[in-house]
Amino acid sequence: MAYSALIPFTILFISFAGLRLPLTYSSFLSLLATTLLSQTLFHATSEAWNLALEKTLQMMVEIGLILIGAFFFLEAAKKSGVIDSLARLVRSISPDRAIQAVLVTFPLSLMVEGSSGFGTPLLVIAPILLALEFKIELCALLPFVSFIVGIPYGALGTPTRLGFPGANPTEGIFLALAPFVFLTPILTLILVAGRPSLKLIIWSLSLSLVYFFSGREFARVGPELSALGPAFVTFVFGIASARTAFRSKYETPSLELKGLGVYGILLLSMWIGKQLLMDEKIPGTVIRIFNPGYVFLTFGAILIFFHRSLSMRSVASESLARSKRTLLVLFCMTFIVQQLRANGSLELLTRSLPPALLSEGSPVLGWIGSIFVGTSTMANLLLSKVVDPIQYVPIAAGSAIGVQLAFQSVIAMKSILHDRLSEKRIFLLIAPLSLCCILLLWLNLRLFFIFGFDPR
Repeated sequence: MAYSALIPFTILFISFAGLRLPLTYSSFLSLLATTLLSQTLFHATSEAWNLALEKTLQMMVEIGLILIGAFFFLEAAKKSGVIDSLARLVRSISPDRAIQAVLVTFPLSLMVEGSSGFGTPLLVIAPILLALEFKIELCALLPFVSFIVGIPYGALGTPTRLGFPGANPTEGIFLALAPFVFLTPILTLILVAGRPSLKLIIWSLSLSLVYFFSGREFARVGPELSALGPAFVTFVFGIASARTAFRSKYETPSLELKGLGVYGILLLSMWIGKQLLMDEKIPGTVIRIFNPGYVFLTFGAILIFFHRSLSMRSVASESLARSKRTLLVLFCMTFIVQQLRANGSLELLTRSLPPALLSEGSPVLGWIGSIFVGTSTMANLLLSKVVDPIQYVPIAAGSAIGVQLAFQSVIAMKSILHDRLSEKRIFLLIAPLSLCCILLLWLNLRLFFIFGFDPR
C-alpha cells in the first residue's frame, strides 16, 4: 500500500522508455492506471474525485494558459519577423556561433524565466536558436543548459507561496546553484565550438561573474528580482563586452532593436503584472488574476494587428496544434498527482520514504518530483508537506534541475522543433546533462556542510 503511488510512474517510464510509446500515450496509460488504483485499492470517494479534478483544472488554467499564450505569441512573432529581428541582433553582436549561443541561452534565457517562469525559456529560446540556424540537436539541448539557474527563486515560485511563511532562502538557493552559473556557459561554448579559445572562455567567465555578484545582491533583497535583475545586467554587459572584446576580429554593424524592443516590453509587462497582482485571486477561487499567458496573448494579438498580412485564425489554429500534445501530457500528469494526493497514496508513500531521502537526499527527491510533476513550483508545493522547512534550499535546487527531464518539457520541445526530433532523441540528449547536474548539486551541498557553511 505504501508504495502503490509508484505504480503509475513505473507504468509511465516502462511505456515511454521500454515500449517506446509516445509520451501522450504513455501518460494516458499511466492516468488510466491511477484511476483504477484509486477506484479499487483506495476506494476513492466522490469528494476525493471532485477535489482531484478541481485541483487539476486549476493547474490547467494557470499553466495551460501560459503554454497556449506562449505558443500563440511565438507563432505571431515568427511570422511577423520579430524572432528573425532578434536573431539579426545577436548576429550583429558577433558572427561567432559560440558567442551567439551563450548570449541567447544564458542571460536572455534567465530574463525570460525571471519574467514569466514555468519553463517558458524553452518555448522562447529554442525558436531564436532555430532562427540563428543552429543544428537541430543544439536547438533541442542548449535551452536546457542554463535556465535552471533562474527557476527556484525567480518568477512565480517564491518561498512564502510554497508553504514557508516568513522564509527567504533565496540567497541559499543562489549559492547552491552557483557552480552552474560558471559551468553552464562554458558547457555551451564546448557544445558549440568544440574547443573554445581562451579568450572565449575568459569572456564567458566574465558574464558569469557579473551574474553571480549582481545576482547575490538581488537575492539578499528578495526573490522577485533575483532572476530578472542580474540577467538583464548580464545581457547588457554581454552585448557591450562582446562588441568590444571581439571588435578587432569581427565587423559589427549597428544593432537592430525591433526584436529586442518587443521582447523587452513583453518581459517588463510580465514583471509589472507580477508585482501588482501576484497575490490577487479571482473572487471565490484560488486562481490568480495575473497570468503571464495574458501578456503573451496580448502581445501576439498586437503583432497580428500591426501586420495585416497575418490572420488571427491561422495563427491561433497553428499555435493550438503545436500546444495540444503538451497540454494533454500536462493534464494527465497533473491529474495523476492530484488523484494520488486525494486518495491518500502519495501521503503513504512520503511517510514511508527513508529518512536519508528526506534529509541528505532531498536534492534528489526534488529532482525526481519535478521530473514527474512537470514544474519546479508544483514539486516544491507537494514536497513542502513532507519535508522539514530547513530542507527547502536543496529541495528547490534539485527540483529546478528536474525540469530539464520533465515529460511536458520534452513534448513541448518536440512541438517547438516541428517534430524534427523524436521524443526519445530529445530525452536522450537531455538525460546525461540532467544526471550530471544533480550529481554536481549534491556534491556542492555536501561541500557546504563539510566546510561548515549551511546555505539553508
